[in-house]
Amino acid sequence: MEYDRYCDLTMRGGTTSGVVYPLAVASLARHYEFKQIGGASAGAIAAAFTAAAERGRGSGGFEKLTKLIDWFTSGTGAEQWRLAQLFQPNEKTRALYRIVVATMQRRDTTGRSAISCLFFALLGAVGLRAKGVLGLMALLWLGGPVLWSAWLAPEQYPTWLAVLVVLLALACIVIVLWPLRGSLPWPAVLFVIVPLVLGLAFSRHYATAAVVLLVWLVLTLAAVSALTVTYGYAMQRYMRNNARAIHFGLVPGTGDFTPSWLDRLAGMPKPTGVPPLADWIADQLDDLAGTERALTFGDLGEINLVLMTTDLSEGRPYRLPFKGEWQYCEECLGYVLPSRVVEQMNGPETGDRCPEHAHMPLRELPGRESLPVVLAVRMSLSFPGLIAAVPLCRDGRVHWFSDGGITSNFPIHFFDSLLPRWPTFGLSLQPYPPGDTNEVWLPEQDASTAGAHYAPLTSMPKFLVSILDTFLDWRDTMQSALPGYRGRIAHVRQAEDEGGTNLFMPPATIRKLALRGQKAGDLLRERFEQQANTDRYRWIRLRMAVREYQELGVQAAERDAMYEELLARFQIPAELHEWFTTPPADGDPYKAQIEVALDDVGRLKDDGPFDGVAPVDPDLRLTPPE
Repeated sequence: MEYDRYCDLTMRGGTTSGVVYPLAVASLARHYEFKQIGGASAGAIAAAFTAAAERGRGSGGFEKLTKLIDWFTSGTGAEQWRLAQLFQPNEKTRALYRIVVATMQRRDTTGRSAISCLFFALLGAVGLRAKGVLGLMALLWLGGPVLWSAWLAPEQYPTWLAVLVVLLALACIVIVLWPLRGSLPWPAVLFVIVPLVLGLAFSRHYATAAVVLLVWLVLTLAAVSALTVTYGYAMQRYMRNNARAIHFGLVPGTGDFTPSWLDRLAGMPKPTGVPPLADWIADQLDDLAGTERALTFGDLGEINLVLMTTDLSEGRPYRLPFKGEWQYCEECLGYVLPSRVVEQMNGPETGDRCPEHAHMPLRELPGRESLPVVLAVRMSLSFPGLIAAVPLCRDGRVHWFSDGGITSNFPIHFFDSLLPRWPTFGLSLQPYPPGDTNEVWLPEQDASTAGAHYAPLTSMPKFLVSILDTFLDWRDTMQSALPGYRGRIAHVRQAEDEGGTNLFMPPATIRKLALRGQKAGDLLRERFEQQANTDRYRWIRLRMAVREYQELGVQAAERDAMYEELLARFQIPAELHEWFTTPPADGDPYKAQIEVALDDVGRLKDDGPFDGVAPVDPDLRLTPPE
């Protein structure tokens, strides 16, 4: 059948885990034409790239898509960190972004110590006055034990006591630091213990070692307190004054940024000409699709691209492209999108002013035909705190749009129907289960429950992470496990140092992830190329759908008289007339058709269980559209 050459595709979000998808998509494209593509967060980037490549299939769109992996993995020196270079802060956020980058350093990947980089990042994160306070505190901490020993302490204490305390103090320090020996830079360790050692050495003749040790501990506590208060106050003041200006994120996605010497010391890679994230996405979309201007949803033709975003102002998800009227401010969008994209939108002025920039007029957001795809992608991947949120306006108020993964990180339900024409494939991500080394897992299509998601909780951090993951993903997880769903979702496994927010993945790791994605695509394609497996998928969905209709039939049979009597007497209020194309004059204009529908559905009523369906009974319910 013609339909057996079509498919839909949905991809899970996961920040840098998006490198899994290009080769997987290219594998599926060898047999299928993509009709509907969806995703959230990093999955939104992959979905948009897939739609663009489908649009440019005739000009090598999917070949270009596979070459993205070569671009990420072919560099040497600073070029091997192209993935990290896509994430660029600006002048307002660079100081905080340094701290984020510093914590990502590892000697076995970047060759740099996280603690050394964090030292320089923290040094540059506060102003001159705060640096002065911290400098005075450091001098007091360094010199305090020595000054006490040399000038203030009595001299009548025995030498053997000083030697004993020195040995005990050094033993304690070794015991504390030895477990961290692989991650601590020894110059920093020496810097910490030098004040104590010098003070104790002087105490051999001038002071009791115990008093010197007490002085050092008090000064250390004071130094830590000063550090905490200084940086805590600086962070609080910065966020109070700048949170909205930086759109609640450290990486705007566009702009001109060149790392300084301090940025480099904190771990930022040397620039190699890689553009900011949103600029790069826009350029790749245009290249994959073969367009000379910013790709729009209208350019995709019959390809249905749907992305998930989250309106934090309303507390709800939205599907993109929008249905409804919105406005935008050129200055607001210019902070998160390339200027050429904002200029192309060129919406008419509305007469209202931007609540964030009073001097800027609000413009009408283009409809689907003229809406740039990169804007929708950018609205879906605004990882909270890291990537800046996108503001749009409606009814004179600002709505802040953040990561689509907040409300649905794997929107496998996007293109679902009770009786699907072709499969909606899913590409998902998950950690390795305990004792399972398979890089890709494709569940069987039958009713087996083996292989359900399981996360061993062996520590408090894992317990807290599991709470967050459950809070965000429970609906997607349960939906993905249903018969008729799970057999078309391939799960790519990742280790803790792969994907996620690991911006500094070595090229070898990126390629391994990409090849796992290719394997996932191969498994899906090979399964559903066989007509018997496609028929099996449709049969499972048919049987599940009919059972849901049967349960609806039970209700129709039991309550038919109630609703027929309602249709006979109920007069539709004038407030509901707009629900109809022609306002009803007397009762429900579709009374006869409704009665026939109730009768027909009621015939599906059965006294026993509906044989031939999986032992999973999903709910059929009405839910509002996103």
